[in-house]
Amino acid sequence: MVLKIILIALLYYPLSIGLTFYQKWFIKNYKLPLFVVCWHYIVKYFAAIWIRFLYEAFHKKRIRLHFKEQLRWLAPIGICASLDIGLSNWALEYVTVSLYTMAKSSSILFIVAFSLLLRLERWRPALGIEAALIAIGLFLFTWHSSQLDLTGLLLVELAASCTGVRWTVSQLVMQREEQALNHPLDMVAHVQPWMLIPIVPLIITFEGSELSYENILYFNGQYAPVQIALLVACGGLLAFCMEMSEYLLLVNTSGITLNIFGILKEVATLLLAHLLNNDRLSSVNIAGLILCLLGMALHGMSRKRQRYLN
Repeated sequence: MVLKIILIALLYYPLSIGLTFYQKWFIKNYKLPLFVVCWHYIVKYFAAIWIRFLYEAFHKKRIRLHFKEQLRWLAPIGICASLDIGLSNWALEYVTVSLYTMAKSSSILFIVAFSLLLRLERWRPALGIEAALIAIGLFLFTWHSSQLDLTGLLLVELAASCTGVRWTVSQLVMQREEQALNHPLDMVAHVQPWMLIPIVPLIITFEGSELSYENILYFNGQYAPVQIALLVACGGLLAFCMEMSEYLLLVNTSGITLNIFGILKEVATLLLAHLLNNDRLSSVNIAGLILCLLGMALHGMSRKRQRYLN
């Protein structure tokens, strides 16, 4: 089981890191982040449907949920996932990757809160200590006061709260014994249509005035519709593979553990960036790194103790 989780994590890390920097680069040259994210959802949906179609051609039919079940379980996941991804991509227009990571560290607190609310976790003092250490540690590790942007910070915090709902409800759906929707491919296929519902009004509200012929079909000041389509499709396929790996981790662990895997990835990415750019870590950054790693170690020991007691 441990080896399986490690292998899935090794798949998740390069996909997640690659997508973060790919989107950061693309949005710098193409100023319609929400429009791009909307097309990512469409690419993910058709990728999932196509793979399911090929599977059903040679094997048994995949699960299909009734609309009432989808409305009850998948609508909250899809809407929150869409807002999480959309707001995160929008925030990258205003903040650096470091500030984004610092602000998004609060997502573990939201996940712990919703996990307790939905009774996926029992309250333990250790759980609160772990979450606080990780959140505070990551905040301090990425602290750069000169990078503060209030608009970007607000967007990231809204995305973090959506993360809490998204992964706790996803865990509830995928790990229920009576729920047959426990395969990542089925989750991606069923959730994507719901993800389109909140992103379209956001596009109309915040990017509607910018959706001109020039802005949509021009890249770096040049008419390049084919290049744009290929870049958007590549981002969508990267997002599809990453989402599959996220659901694989979730079905084998928990929303909190998945978030910690994500935070560990962010720490490794930022530490590597510091080394490559010859940036010196301040004493505050180092203290934050130690607190963050301590919180993760406590979580690992706590999980191991729980498995032993069970």
